[in-house]
Amino acid sequence: MRIFVRKGFNNPRLTVIIGFFLLVLAGGVSSDPAEADRGIEVGEKIPQRVIRTRTMDEVSVPSEEGLTVLVFWATWSPRSQPALEAWNQFARDYSDHNITVLAANADHQHMEAADIAKVDAFLADHEIDLPAYIDDNLVHFNEIGVIVLPTTLFFEPDGTLVYKMGSFPTSARLDLQEELEVRLGIRQRRTEEETASRGKLEYEPKNNAMLHYNLGRRLHEKGMEDKARDRYLIALEKDPDYADPLRALEGIFFAEGRTAEAEESLRALLADKGLAQVAERIGEGEPLVLGREKKADPMERMRQLMGASPPPVEEEQKEK
Repeated sequence: MRIFVRKGFNNPRLTVIIGFFLLVLAGGVSSDPAEADRGIEVGEKIPQRVIRTRTMDEVSVPSEEGLTVLVFWATWSPRSQPALEAWNQFARDYSDHNITVLAANADHQHMEAADIAKVDAFLADHEIDLPAYIDDNLVHFNEIGVIVLPTTLFFEPDGTLVYKMGSFPTSARLDLQEELEVRLGIRQRRTEEETASRGKLEYEPKNNAMLHYNLGRRLHEKGMEDKARDRYLIALEKDPDYADPLRALEGIFFAEGRTAEAEESLRALLADKGLAQVAERIGEGEPLVLGREKKADPMERMRQLMGASPPPVEEEQKEK
């Protein structure tokens, strides 16, 4: 794998189509995906930019030679981890070919120091050693028109987009590896018959249901369970066969344990939303229970700020 570094910085902009408003979520979705600008398509070009990686290297995107693979991801996107791990391995496996793989983080439009630290920790914890950068102000994200996270894009040196894949279903690793090897001249592309015979390896949500589910995950992780619940319900309304939002709702209702009262409340909610048929699938999978940050004791926090010692422990309490 080769990375091409240059000192100059060419910063032209693509024309932005009126009406493109993006909400950044676990799927990175516009406010109305059906009407939003879908971004550049295969065969169209992006201008070359120079970005600074987390190791402070300046890298041309796209690279001036060979194939550039750009992977947009976020720490809060549940499918970003397997996508990054796959490309981490591909970068090693094909390191003797003319390919540059870059991980573009799109956690938030405005990144605070704590946000950046979270990105670095994520990469370290999952042993991702791809060249990575923070997409400041989501410039690349908006310029390309990314809709879902993760998204993988292949670019030629002149900036032409030759391939893109949104999200990362189970079949993605095989599909991406095949496309990569075809682009590198290692293998021939499969025929339509061969593609059909392999079939799909994972359920693919319909009607943008995954976008609402991803937003629900984001809200859920922040402890905003009421808002997360509403997003999960929208996802189920969009696609009643989609299992993930139902598992997430179970995680909210069964957080304290699966009781008859909790299950009845969930069934009543689904019925109220016209999703009674979905209620029949409760219990078919493990509930998605997300950990919530423990709130600090305000008095303890005040003592820490004032440098005061904690109150003494009574002898009777010590004995207990």
